[in-house]
Amino acid sequence: MPKASVPLSSRLQFNHPEEDLHGVAGAQKVITLLNSYRNGVTKMSLNHNSLGDDGIYRLFAYLSSSEGLKHRATLAEISLTGNGIGCKGLQAIAEYLRGNDVLKALWLANNNLTPDPATLSCLANALNSARLRLLSLTGNSQLGDSFVERFLPLLRSRSLQELHINITGLTPRSAPVIAAWITGGRTGSSQGVCHLQTLKCSGNSLGVRGVSEVLRAIERGNWALTKVELYANRLPDTPSLSSSSFPPSSSGSLWRAGSPGAADSDDDWREFERALHRIMMRNQHWKRRVEKEALNLLKYARPLLMRSNSSLSSASSLPSHPPSSPPPTPTQGFPFFALPNELKLYILSLFAPSLSPIQRAQVYNYASDPVTLPTLVPTLHRGFAKPCLIDPSSFGATIGGSNIGSGCPSGKCMGPNSLVCRREEERAKFLEAVGCTAYEPELDDPIV
Repeated sequence: MPKASVPLSSRLQFNHPEEDLHGVAGAQKVITLLNSYRNGVTKMSLNHNSLGDDGIYRLFAYLSSSEGLKHRATLAEISLTGNGIGCKGLQAIAEYLRGNDVLKALWLANNNLTPDPATLSCLANALNSARLRLLSLTGNSQLGDSFVERFLPLLRSRSLQELHINITGLTPRSAPVIAAWITGGRTGSSQGVCHLQTLKCSGNSLGVRGVSEVLRAIERGNWALTKVELYANRLPDTPSLSSSSFPPSSSGSLWRAGSPGAADSDDDWREFERALHRIMMRNQHWKRRVEKEALNLLKYARPLLMRSNSSLSSASSLPSHPPSSPPPTPTQGFPFFALPNELKLYILSLFAPSLSPIQRAQVYNYASDPVTLPTLVPTLHRGFAKPCLIDPSSFGATIGGSNIGSGCPSGKCMGPNSLVCRREEERAKFLEAVGCTAYEPELDDPIV
């Protein structure tokens, strides 16, 4: 009977959860197995073992060495839930993260992390220089309020899009710090700045006042967050709260605070859920609008600004002596090229009125830079390009069909990243490069 084939994606994953791996000996066993792989792995899952600080230190020393270089170059996700990791292990992980542009997801839930200042500073600095997109610290209940106070003011990574701090022992004391971090970009703070799209902070004890303060901060000063979870944040035996316990409501507010004299009641939490839903809908609307306008602006700015730059370059390379026939003036062609640069950019800005001046400038710089032009190699060698397969489960899909080269027009495909179109990936990279992943209002703009 022939042996069943193993998908390539499975062969590139290293999954060994609950295998009773202990300390340095367990880490050495993992290293031996990793060395047996011909190519680097893309995902490593060692959940619910007992590697501890010593085992984690040994494992990440290997991954950071020349011996583990093939895995470092491909490892996009690491899951170490429930391994008894403390400060020493976290520092080893932080050193591995520093400058790492491959690792995208790191799961450190249910470990023994504590709010050691030096360790948290090392982790924040490493995240600021890495390209990590998801960090989960859920279930590390020893972190507490000190973790938020020492970690968030140092965190300003533009790549980090999702942070899980569920069940980390937070109380109302953490709410002002979280609120200040959330609005850091709006207030021009020189310290921590939140660029997250997803924040999960459930299972703590922020209470009515804490959740109210966080929601007010998102409403007033954050347009990047599109998913926030604040479930199960009640305080036990909460005393009655007067209307003065809540921040004053503005005329443009999307919600109202708890009713006067209300305690930690079900009505308050239902109101919070409705308010959060409205705020998230607002942010999602502006995110879609900004991304659409940025892509539209690139479409028009690319040929116009690139043409202007190439015309200037060709003009500067002309010989100094007069030619036999005068070259055509810009007005003989498209009159746009004869306009001053300020007018050109103003006209182009009308295609993207929702973008901030900084965002538009970044799109202009991207559009006029020849380095950002897509390579022609995939088009010239279609036979070697990876096909962008259509998802068979999607409506109207053609069985066995593929769209080679440019990706699926509908954005639905089957690839190594599961239902992610390569064209959509390129668009996401562009939007991140020009900082057009969220709405950026001017400081004096009203709340909308």
